[in-house]
Amino acid sequence: MNILCINTAFQTANLALSTDKGEELALLTTRHSESTLPETEKMFNDLSLSPKDLDVICINIGPGSFTGIRVGLSIVKGFSVTNSNLKFVKLNSMELIAKQFGNGEYQTILNALSGRFFVADFKDGVMIKAPYLTAEVKGKNTVGLSSENLEFVKHKVEVESKTFLELCKEKIAKNEFVSSSELEPLYLRKSQAEENLTGLKIEKLTQKYLNDVFEISKSEFGAGSWSFKMFEEELIEKNRFSYCVTENGHVVSFINVLECEGENGREYNILNIASKVKNKGYATKLIEKVKDKAKNEGIVNLWLEVDAKNQNAINLYEKLGFKQIAIRKKYYKNGNDALILRFEI
Repeated sequence: MNILCINTAFQTANLALSTDKGEELALLTTRHSESTLPETEKMFNDLSLSPKDLDVICINIGPGSFTGIRVGLSIVKGFSVTNSNLKFVKLNSMELIAKQFGNGEYQTILNALSGRFFVADFKDGVMIKAPYLTAEVKGKNTVGLSSENLEFVKHKVEVESKTFLELCKEKIAKNEFVSSSELEPLYLRKSQAEENLTGLKIEKLTQKYLNDVFEISKSEFGAGSWSFKMFEEELIEKNRFSYCVTENGHVVSFINVLECEGENGREYNILNIASKVKNKGYATKLIEKVKDKAKNEGIVNLWLEVDAKNQNAINLYEKLGFKQIAIRKKYYKNGNDALILRFEI
């Protein structure tokens, strides 16, 4: 079996080409966008192969370098055009770090910049919590990359291409193949350039912002708006939290969330979400913030109600991964149905 493995998510890229005749392994420390494809072609030539001879491509989809991840995926998709029989295996950066480190109970860490980190939890070499983004690393037994040299990380490793190839072969043996359409980058956050486009802040909702919130709510929901007192009570009620997006000291969007017990564990119910101006991405920012909190707190899913005729809102939620699980007939005062949408963590 002819297998090509590509990891361009780290500062040091890993390449491996395995055939029945032998193996080629490479580490690349120069610009991945300029060096990865030429080195891959050299490996093909050394083993007298071409992309058409490949049976499987294994790719690390991230998280990590935005540019590096794109480079690797574009190469894979290019090879898939010339070989319709190709099979694909994907893995993430945390699995790769864990494979290099070995068994035990620990957290893998990657620097996500701006004071944030990509984290995943492992026990006996098995990932028990998928990669997530956080500003606070709670684990004490941590594993990261030597090249990142994060001071608080206890164990530091550098991923070897042979280790990468071993992990790919393990996944192939388990028939963990995916379609080419499933080869999507695992970014977990927006790029630094995208985040720098705006000076918006996401903050915990406090008393000083309630006048802004109340006005936005009245404008959005009219007679169905919460009262000012209800918003006040929301700040002190147990198992509830709220965030807001602010710009120049004023709220432009807000979200209210209730933590509750569901059939399969703790859930977040999004009670309220509204924005002063539409189509600015405020709601998306808030929901992603709640998703991050949910992943850190062991929440199993998020759910909400939406007017069945509010197609713009439904489109947004579906884009963010929510799926309809139920419908409540004539739920709203205007007689409209409510759709129950859920996002599984």
